[in-house]
Amino acid sequence: MSNPYYKQHWIDIEPERHAAYDQILGYHPALEPIIRALELRPGLRVLDVGSGPAHTTMELARRVAPSGKVTGVDINAEFIARSTARAREAKLPLEFTHSGFPPLPFPTASFDRVFCKNVLEYVDSAADTVAEMARATVPGGSVVASDSDWDLLVLETGAANRERNERVLAASKSIAIKEPRIGRMLFGLFRDAGLSDVKVEILAGADTAGRSLPMLKASFARYAHDSGRIADAEIAALLASVERAIEQGSFFFVLPQFVVRGAKT
Repeated sequence: MSNPYYKQHWIDIEPERHAAYDQILGYHPALEPIIRALELRPGLRVLDVGSGPAHTTMELARRVAPSGKVTGVDINAEFIARSTARAREAKLPLEFTHSGFPPLPFPTASFDRVFCKNVLEYVDSAADTVAEMARATVPGGSVVASDSDWDLLVLETGAANRERNERVLAASKSIAIKEPRIGRMLFGLFRDAGLSDVKVEILAGADTAGRSLPMLKASFARYAHDSGRIADAEIAALLASVERAIEQGSFFFVLPQFVVRGAKT
């Protein structure tokens, strides 16, 4: 592996994981509080940093169309190819660039809005990436980032499962995430990047219906296995306890999202 796991697993994505990400990372109205922070309108130039399968990126394009434009940038070549095809079919004002970051491959002051959702936890340097996001923003524009705080994650499938579940999740985090506390760090990173009027909103809706199961299967379980720090039998037991709790109506999952907005002066 030429890069650390937290980066390489986004460069090399198998077909089955692409299918899972289309489900996990699809646009949903529940994302509205995050998108609202961008204050989008027709005519704006928007950059989506770490655009992934671009389902949310396409929603941004719908909101700035027809006179605006959205650019997505991602480290995964297949994401870029698939996103480009989707944008062409939908006839949306979108373009995509295949690149790792930081740095971002765009001139200074290129965008009215710069957006980054659940990406900064994986980059080599969150501080440098936020600084690059600020650099790429025009004076008078704004930067919005949303990210998790994995130390605040709650997965509850019953008291008997608690200790094992925590060990499986710890194994997963140990290799897959560069900065698990990125959510609480964003306020300071935005200020350090020279952004002003920095505002923070914390979204902590609870999943009691099992919407998180695809993510637990495609991401958490895989990461725990790849870590080599925990037996596959324990990973399987966690997933079984999740499915059982969902069936019994006792499943409870919370992963707080920190939504941070800063102005470029």
